[in-house]
Amino acid sequence: MINFFRKIRQKLLSENPPNGRAGKFSKYILYAVGEIVLVVLGILIALQINNWNEFNKDRKQERKVLTELLTSLEHNYNRMIFDSINRSNWKKSSEVIINHLEKKGKYSDTLNKHFQDARKPGTNLSLSYAGYEGLKNVGYNIIISDTLRKNIIELFELTYKDLLEEMEYFESFQPDRQSHIDRLFSYEHKTFDPNNPFNVPLIPNDYESLTNDPIYLPMIISVTVQRSIISVMLHHNLKETAKVIELINDKLKQ
Repeated sequence: MINFFRKIRQKLLSENPPNGRAGKFSKYILYAVGEIVLVVLGILIALQINNWNEFNKDRKQERKVLTELLTSLEHNYNRMIFDSINRSNWKKSSEVIINHLEKKGKYSDTLNKHFQDARKPGTNLSLSYAGYEGLKNVGYNIIISDTLRKNIIELFELTYKDLLEEMEYFESFQPDRQSHIDRLFSYEHKTFDPNNPFNVPLIPNDYESLTNDPIYLPMIISVTVQRSIISVMLHHNLKETAKVIELINDKLKQ
């Protein structure tokens, strides 16, 4: 393109030759100015091409980062759905045990499974941060959309963080709870299932003592309340995760 402009300039100079010494000087000046213009034009074109290449490179990197983020978010969403279902079942078991003990009901071995599930706090949620760590390594500004970038950061740095911190706080009570469980119950070890290792039913060592124990029932009520708090927060996390997934999918379709 620069050669094209140079040929036009040379043609114009040859078609309009200046006369005399002044004309020759004007010719040199015109030639020099033309060379400067062509150099500047060449630099501007080169910068524009470089900027365009860098922009395309960044958009490819952005797409890669968003695809990895989407994988992490879909994992988190599915994991939270699975945990929500578990919490719903554990809540039912808590209600069975609480109602049975408050009414001084008689022991039945059908309660053993509920004894196990009722005491589960549901504080072991595992979320994937792999895609988010990839974004941090590349740099947040690789995401060109301010709205999308803001929602991703808030989800991982605030929404997820609040949920996991609350779970960690409730988990801190777990050692004391476990010691009470070990004192009051034995495990129905013959029913152990390797595919479901955390659902071994609990058998009361002495059901009469259990119904009069001053710690057990309040502990189950406390676990139930804490689990309900986590469930509310989990519902909010699911909603926010779904929103960011939708935003990323819309961006990847562009």
